[in-house]
Amino acid sequence: MIYILLPCYNELENLKKIIKKTNKLSSIGSNKIKIIIVNDGSSDQTKNYIIKLKKKSNSKILYLEHKNNMGLNVALYTGLNFFLKIARKKDILVSLDSDNTHPISLIPRMISLIENGNYDVVIASRFQNGSNIQGLSLFRIILSKGARILFKFYFPIKNVEDYTCNFRAYKYLVLKKSDLIKKKFFLSKDFSIIADLLINLNKKIKMIKIKEVPLKLRYDYKIGNSKLNIYTNILKTFLLIFRNIFY
Repeated sequence: MIYILLPCYNELENLKKIIKKTNKLSSIGSNKIKIIIVNDGSSDQTKNYIIKLKKKSNSKILYLEHKNNMGLNVALYTGLNFFLKIARKKDILVSLDSDNTHPISLIPRMISLIENGNYDVVIASRFQNGSNIQGLSLFRIILSKGARILFKFYFPIKNVEDYTCNFRAYKYLVLKKSDLIKKKFFLSKDFSIIADLLINLNKKIKMIKIKEVPLKLRYDYKIGNSKLNIYTNILKTFLLIFRNIFY
């Protein structure tokens, strides 16, 4: 079984497009697809739309909800924790953003690398040959490259260049064995949780096998404004580095 995790906050129009694309996949090889949606306190019509869609979607939709906006870190925890409770040892989880910037068409390749290449984690990377970024400001691109340099210097991981992209495929067993999917690990981390999870998976799992594939990031497809607070994220990134070096 393939589970696709979509944490969302006021992303209804983007979410509609993602689910439509996912339904075109229907299944990947012999694997059926289930979509886990974590509605992180949205004030738009996300809940009503998903309740109606559940009845006619090709892929089964599992709907989880926070009454209040808790942040990406807690939304990811809710989804990952739910996955570990219901999945079996051969299942795979794919996490991605709900803003329609990540290509759904890349998922079958990521799944194939885990199933046939025996990788534990596959990352859609902005820093591999063949990757491309469209619609993102120069400032944001510079920040991403700066974060890459910092993480590579302090926390080198074999075969990893992109520490902060949430578009990843995980084996069930690597998440289960890590013992990281606990609420206390996810608290107070906002967007920095994406890098923190990867860094600590590498610490916890001996001989972890990670593979990157080129990502064509289409930020120009996104409808609406970004939820990322750049300056808060910079602060959280430095706190992440400090915490993982000294604790």
